[in-house]
Amino acid sequence: MISFKKGDFNGKQYRDDTSRKISWGHWFAFFNIIIAIFIGSRYAFLIDWPDTLGGKLYFFVSLLGHFSFSVFAVYLLVVFPLSFVIKNHRTFRGLTVILATIFITLLLFDTAVFSRFNLHLSSIVWNLLVNPENGEMSRNWQIFFVSMPMILLVQMLFSRWSWEKLRSLERQTWLKYVGVFFTVTFIASHLIYAWADAYLYRPITMQRSNFPLSYPMTARSFLEKHGLLDGEEYEQKLAQEGRLDALKIGYPKHSLTFSTTEHKPNILLITVSGLRYDAIVSEKMPKLAEFALRSTQFTNHYSSGNTNNTGLVGLFYGLNANYTDSILSNHTPSVLIEKLRAEKYRFGLFSASGFKDSLFRQALFRGMALAKEKTTNENVVKQFNEFIAQKSETPWFVYLDLDLNAKDPIEYERVLAQTDPLFEQILTDSTLENTLVIITAEHGLSFNEMHKKDQRNYFGRDEIQVPLLVFWKDLPAGVESALTSHTDLLPALMTQIFNVQNPSKDYAQGRNLFDLRGDDWVLASNYRWNVLIQPDGTQYHLDRKGNYKKFDRAYQEQSSDRPPLGLFLEMFKSENSFFDK
Repeated sequence: MISFKKGDFNGKQYRDDTSRKISWGHWFAFFNIIIAIFIGSRYAFLIDWPDTLGGKLYFFVSLLGHFSFSVFAVYLLVVFPLSFVIKNHRTFRGLTVILATIFITLLLFDTAVFSRFNLHLSSIVWNLLVNPENGEMSRNWQIFFVSMPMILLVQMLFSRWSWEKLRSLERQTWLKYVGVFFTVTFIASHLIYAWADAYLYRPITMQRSNFPLSYPMTARSFLEKHGLLDGEEYEQKLAQEGRLDALKIGYPKHSLTFSTTEHKPNILLITVSGLRYDAIVSEKMPKLAEFALRSTQFTNHYSSGNTNNTGLVGLFYGLNANYTDSILSNHTPSVLIEKLRAEKYRFGLFSASGFKDSLFRQALFRGMALAKEKTTNENVVKQFNEFIAQKSETPWFVYLDLDLNAKDPIEYERVLAQTDPLFEQILTDSTLENTLVIITAEHGLSFNEMHKKDQRNYFGRDEIQVPLLVFWKDLPAGVESALTSHTDLLPALMTQIFNVQNPSKDYAQGRNLFDLRGDDWVLASNYRWNVLIQPDGTQYHLDRKGNYKKFDRAYQEQSSDRPPLGLFLEMFKSENSFFDK
């Protein structure tokens, strides 16, 4: 007679129960993969849909690969260990159902957040949506969780059915092949993206942030190390054509209509690269300071970014700097330049830097004859005066790009002294007779010693607060201390000069510089950080990943546990409004 020890029986029972829970977990994970893919397919209607067949196929490959891997990763990291720890199968299945309900609800919630803000869920976004300071919005988003009981019910029904039918399900062999298929799509999505990233295939790279928790693989360093990619040439292409994940831009939102323009003034726009907010004083630039007394001085004015390209986007497009890469990659023209062409303006384009910034040739003045060689500010002014001397009844638009190009404070003061007399040659009485004059800078100059990465993300006042002078017969001379931005210039020109009938939100994100109303904050940004600036100089920084910082007027970082959620909400409402979906 064979006898069994109680411990042997309990051990076998434990192994059998655990094996059954693991087997059930596979089917439950598969069920939630299907649900996640179904919900994730909604992103197809929210993203910038690619034009090419390759881009469209990649979306579906990445959809299957990403959500199958994400769900199965949760199973391996959470559910699989619980199958060994929790002995009671009802408790185990109940806890798994609750976790699945939470994750699926958050995914559904993320699609709604992405639809509105073009962002995926983060701690900042979550706090923003449940912000008690905005009770109405909080209630609107809380109503969204009404679907949670229905999701829970569906999860419970499948949990019970699959447990009862587990013996039958275990005899099915096709699930293994489905698992292999999902694994192949996951690997393929990363390999395809790595290829697209290396060869600048934008219909795929623009999909980098399609899904939450998506981090596609790149292989630039590997390819460069093995001589398969020229890193320097690659970076030059990116600088010229914009970042690979740049989205399409719908600019303007609607076709612009204009009433008849009876008086067409000449327009002279001068940017002095590197000119800081404190430079136009009689001690440093007496000639320009004298002209400032005859103009409207905007003394609390900020650039839209901390580079030439990002500053120019604010000036000529009226858009925040986070559209820079999209404008470059899509060769988007400025509505101002298009209107000037339609009105038959003569163009005079002169640059001391040889129009080195990529925005000029890629989008802003694309197709126009532009000088390629660098020259002196004196030569640029000479070319300008030769252009003005050509008598014509046609109004003209002149863009004059002067460059301070100083590497330290001493050289900066010296170059200012050399540049200042040139304004006496530019701003003559005959030139000013029927001319709107705008003088500013793309951005200022900072002489702080910083690492290259820190320099790219530096937004101190010396870098982004710049002078702005506007001279025009219809504007009184004086000082305007209200907070203004580069993005405010285009609405003023389109409204006051060209009588556009559309609301400014159709073609710009700024206000009318000549009729300031509305927001009491401005935005400066680059591809990573959005910087909210308030009238007192306080800055709130928020990046794409939800990281948050606060700086005072002197650019000293401050401790701040509570972000200005109301301000961020206003920013989100307008920030992505021109991305094409």
